[in-house]
Parts: sequence; C-alpha cells; structure tokens
Amino acid sequence: MTQTTDTTPTDTTHPDITRAHRDHRLTAELIELSNRFGADPAYVRAGGGNSSVKIDGILHIKSSGTPLATLTADDLVPLRNDVLLQALASDEEVEGDPVRAAAQRAQVGNPTRRPSVEILFHALIDDPLVLHLHPVTANALTCNEDGESLAAELLGDDAVWVPYIDPGVPLAVGVQEARAAYTQRMGNKPPKVTLLGNHGIIVAGASAADITAETKRVTALIAGAIDAADPVPAAPEQDAARTASVINAVVPRLRGLLGSDAGPAVVTADTSDLARSITAEDAIVTGGPMIPDQIVYAGSFPLVVDLPDPEAAADTLATALAAHRAEHGRDPVVTVLPGIGVLGAGTDLAKADNALRVYLDHAVVARDADRIGRVRAMDARERRFIETWEAEAYRQAQAAQGAVGRLAGRVALVTGAAQGFGLGITEALLAEGASVLLADLNIELATANAERLASEHGAGRARAVAMNVADADSCEAAVAKAVQIYGGIDLLVSNAGIVRSEGVMSQPVADFDLVTNVNYRGYFLCVRAVAPVMAAQRGADPSRWLDIVEVNSKSGLEGSKRNFAYAGSKFGGIGLTQSFALELVEYGIKVNAVCPGNFLDGPLWSDPERGLFVQYLAAGKVPGATTVEDVRRFYEAKVPMGRGCTPADVARAIVYIVEQTYETGQAVPVTGGQNMLN
Repeated sequence: MTQTTDTTPTDTTHPDITRAHRDHRLTAELIELSNRFGADPAYVRAGGGNSSVKIDGILHIKSSGTPLATLTADDLVPLRNDVLLQALASDEEVEGDPVRAAAQRAQVGNPTRRPSVEILFHALIDDPLVLHLHPVTANALTCNEDGESLAAELLGDDAVWVPYIDPGVPLAVGVQEARAAYTQRMGNKPPKVTLLGNHGIIVAGASAADITAETKRVTALIAGAIDAADPVPAAPEQDAARTASVINAVVPRLRGLLGSDAGPAVVTADTSDLARSITAEDAIVTGGPMIPDQIVYAGSFPLVVDLPDPEAAADTLATALAAHRAEHGRDPVVTVLPGIGVLGAGTDLAKADNALRVYLDHAVVARDADRIGRVRAMDARERRFIETWEAEAYRQAQAAQGAVGRLAGRVALVTGAAQGFGLGITEALLAEGASVLLADLNIELATANAERLASEHGAGRARAVAMNVADADSCEAAVAKAVQIYGGIDLLVSNAGIVRSEGVMSQPVADFDLVTNVNYRGYFLCVRAVAPVMAAQRGADPSRWLDIVEVNSKSGLEGSKRNFAYAGSKFGGIGLTQSFALELVEYGIKVNAVCPGNFLDGPLWSDPERGLFVQYLAAGKVPGATTVEDVRRFYEAKVPMGRGCTPADVARAIVYIVEQTYETGQAVPVTGGQNMLN
C-alpha cells in the first residue's frame, strides 16, 4: 500500500536513523495527540491504546507498556514499514509469535523497547498518523451484539466495521480485508475511522487536528444514541455505617491474602454511587470481560464477596478467594462487594487504582451497550487467547514493575509528616520503596508535599490526610482513609510532637496539657486506631510482621531541665512502647521507639519565632547565652559527633527496626553518642 508521505526507505542500517525524525513536525503532532487523548480516561487507561507516525518509509510506533499520556519521541520504536507489509502478506511459518518475528526483521538500529503488539494494522493503514483508543463511549457500540448494524445506522459509510478478531496478525488481516471490501464496494479509499469489535477504535489522518475532529465527532454521535436511550437507574441509597464496617472488615484482610514474595498488595476501594450501582447488577459483575485491556489490567473475572455479616469477614473472604483461585487458577485483581463498592489490587496504588478504573469502565460499557443494543462479552476462547498470549504477558509485565527497596510494597502512615522530621522520614521511606500517607493538621502543606513526592517517586506513592493525633475521631478517620486508599497499614510512624519549654514554677497548665495530649495521649490514640487494621492483615497473612515506631527523643532517656512537660511525655511514650509491645506481639505487631538527638536544623529548633533556640534563650536554659547562636553552639558541643541529628539518621534507624524480626519494645538512641544504652 502507498504511504501518504515519502515512502523511499532510508538507509536503515545506520544506527542514528531516527535522530533526524525526532523533531519532525509529524512526530511532534503525534506526541501532542497521544498525550492529550492518553490523559483522558474517557478514551484510554494507563498503558492501553497505541499510536504511530510514518516518516520516510519508517513506522515509529509507541513502545509496549508505555502510556500514551507520557509518550515521548524517545519512546517510539522505529520499524521499516515495507518489511512489516511483507510479513503481513507472507504465508511463511515462523517460530514463536509472528508479530514479534516481524518486528525483529523490521527493526531499525538496536531499539531497547518492544513495539506495540498492534504494529501490523498501523503499517497497512496508509495515513501518516494513526491513533488506536479504547473509548468508554465508543465501546458501548463496539462491545455490542448489534455493533455492526448500530455502526451503519449512526455512522453510515464513515467507518469500517471489523468484528472481534484475535489481536496480532489475525486482527491486522481482518482490518486489511475490511478496508479492501469497503474500497471494492464504494470505489474509494476507506474512511478514517475503523471500529474494532470488543476492542476499540482506530482513527487515522494527515494531521493531529484531523484525528481529533473525527474522534470527537464519532464519540458525540454514539453518546447521543446512549443519551436517547432509557435513563440509568439511580444508585441505591448508601448506608454509610454499613459501608465503613464492610470496608474495614474486608480490605485489610484481602490485602494480607493477596500479598506475594515481592511484598504486600495495595488494595484500594471505590464506594461511589457509580461503584454501588454497578455492583447491584449481577449480569454486569459476572458477564465477563469486554476488551483485551480489561483482561490485562483488571483480570477476566472479579472476585465477588457478599458479606451480610462483617463479623464473618475472615471466613467468608477466605472461602470466596479459595473458590476463585480454584475456578480461574489465579488471584483476582478486582473484588466486588455487592451494594458496597469495588476494590482494585496491585503492587502499588497506581496499578491498583488502574485496575479498579478499568473494571468500572468495563461496567459502564456493559451497562450502556445494553441501553442501545445487547452487550457482547468475550467468549472463553477469546479470553484464553489474551490470557496466554506472550505479547500481552510482556505488556502486563512492563506495567507491573513496581517500586524497589527494603520497604517495597509496604504502606506507612507518618504523623506530623508535613515538615521537619516527619517529612524527612517520609522521603526516606519512599526512597526505600514504601508508599506513604502524610498525616498532619497542616493538610495544605502535607498535600503540597505529597503531590511533590508523588511526582518524584510515582503516582500514588504519597498521599496526604488531615489528622489531629490528640483527637480520637480524627485518628480513626485517618486510618479509615488509609484503608480505603491503600488497603491497610504496615508501618505506623508516630512522629507528631510538640514542645512547650518552661520551668515547673512558671509553665501554664494549658501548655502542659497540650504537650501531654499531643505527645503521650496522641501516641496512644494512633496505636488504638491502627492496631485493629494491622491485626486483621496479620490474621490473613501470618508470614508478615507489622510495625509501630514511636519517634521519641533523647529526652525520653534522661530528664530535661526546664523542659519537663516534653521529657515527661517522652518518658511516658517509652512506657507505652514497652507495654504495647508486650500486648500486640501476639497479633504480629512489633512496637519500638527511636530516640533522636536534637534536629538543630529543623523548624522545631530553628523557627525564628517559636523554635527551641528562641524558647531556650528566653527561658534562660543555657547559662550565659545572649544569642540564638550561643544556644546552638551549646547543644552542638554536647554531641560527641559534633552535629545535630538529621531526618536521614532517624529514617535509617526506623528501617533498621522494621527489618529486625526479633526486636520489640526497644528504645533505640539516635543521638551521635550523646546518650548510650546501658
């Protein structure tokens, strides 16, 4: 077939062949087009969909597993288009996957990434730009027993219809034959739109503007037909108390049951009106997958757990999961709680949430397909092909790559995480592979830092939650939020603390109560809220220890002059740590404390208005000191290592404690030698 651009193949033996095309106008248009549609979940999720551009006889196509939303020119794999077309026309038997074999023969230079599994239909379409999407709206037509007739009614001769065909060579041949049949029937070139049964749409064109306009037009026509159909029934009224009870009973246990050698799973919950209305329709829940992406990212079938009695969650969940494994030979990716909501599982929050959203998209497709016709799910043979196809297994493996580090897969909740020690600890835990919930009264600062850290470490790796550790309801709500977002908590770092430095004869009672409520009572309330969640996880997976670590202080190891309220709260904290350790060990929960020295560069000490340097100077705690610098030098001189403690020092101690499986009830000094264990 003739390309619309110059088809004279360039010298493909030269390793730098693609450099001249990286800044080409068409490449720039493809990247902009891919990023824009890829970022819109109405058209594609995560690594789904693909796109390509043809320049000088070379097909530059999205690499497998790369999301359209983040596609760059460097992610495009260059292939000789003429070689791909020869492979499509050849009847030669090849060993292994024929698409992979064709890609290897057509490759230019030595690309490090595999191209999209759909290279062949990109090659045969002669437009320079090709975009393949899985739109929720359009798939209500493509995933329909009446799809072909609906397409003719709504789009006439402006689209080519291709019934469901296994992806790879068979699908490419089907697209080729459908386009040829159109040309023979109509006497002109095929239209820009190809509708793929139970798969999605292909839109081709000479420019990004052409493709955008045609995609929007087709979407609007199908949306109009759906909107003209019977309205969607209202979601059943939510029983908030029952929903919370079921989520708290099921999710931490499911998280424990779905863990692997790589670490615990993340299980995230959606109890929205959409999720509850979808789960009320048994045909939608159990009808089977609509498109290959659903199988790859959300699994062919969800685990369905009906839980009339949350108290029976452990037995009910274990029985349902065993039955699912026996029937399908694999763990579920999505779990449906009828009338309650939908859960998604993954190695991290981004993957768990993607599975959840892909499943809900599928449910909307099934619902709307029935509104305009009759939904068509993939049959058993079609499902098995996708489940066992090596190319899809590769794409799934690329998407499944998660965080690495000593805490990979673990979920931590850090209190007082918006700044200071808490923020530094959070950054270190993220670097070790954990996902972290930043809990703080200052939710604006916590949110800003969580967004920054997620951009650095990966989507979903850091989230923020408002939390007042001195308020029981706030602690319970924050832990419930952690369960809904991540499925549970593996590590609680009780870091939030406050100092009010004053002599015993002059300190206001209100200041003493404030320090006690935050530092001592707050630690108790946090443990009280998180321990049941950890116990449920351990009950489901006895192989994993859970951890609570109090960020105490060297003032918990020795008294502190004119700082008795703080020292007393920290002495009490070590008493709580030892007592909690004795009580919670039977639930697989280790409880320890780290006792940092002075973080002289942090806001607790250095804040120019309320910092301890200022407070201690005003309280006369340092004899002879006349400036803040005098106070700082006084405290630095107390440390054998000559400097204050840093968040990195504390974080290393926390990771050390978590890694120990034979330590509980300990208070570990992190003081540069200022305090030593006896």
